[in-house]
Amino acid sequence: MMPEPIRQDDYGSANPYDPNDLSALNQFGPGIGANDFEKYAVAVIIVFGALIIGGLMAASLVFGHRNGFLFALGGATSAWIAGNALLLDRPRLYALFVGIAAIMLIASTITLVV
Repeated sequence: MMPEPIRQDDYGSANPYDPNDLSALNQFGPGIGANDFEKYAVAVIIVFGALIIGGLMAASLVFGHRNGFLFALGGATSAWIAGNALLLDRPRLYALFVGIAAIMLIASTITLVV
């Protein structure tokens, strides 16, 4: 279990209304010496997700499947919106757009296979 940073909220910023915390204002990340693997996991997910979506788009273009390309483009757009929803701390909206992206990317794959 990682130790919590002293006097910081969930976002890594100090309380802006407490004048004693001004030295710790806008410090990001966990406490010193803690391992933060979440950033690396998110980076891997983003890179491989982009490779998969880009690969579906490229394969659809090469094989001349317009519908497959449009499904992959819609999935990429939905995934992009989901990323913005995650940044804005909207978990239900995030889940909705991830589901839409997954359905569209499955549809793109089906158009390539059939």
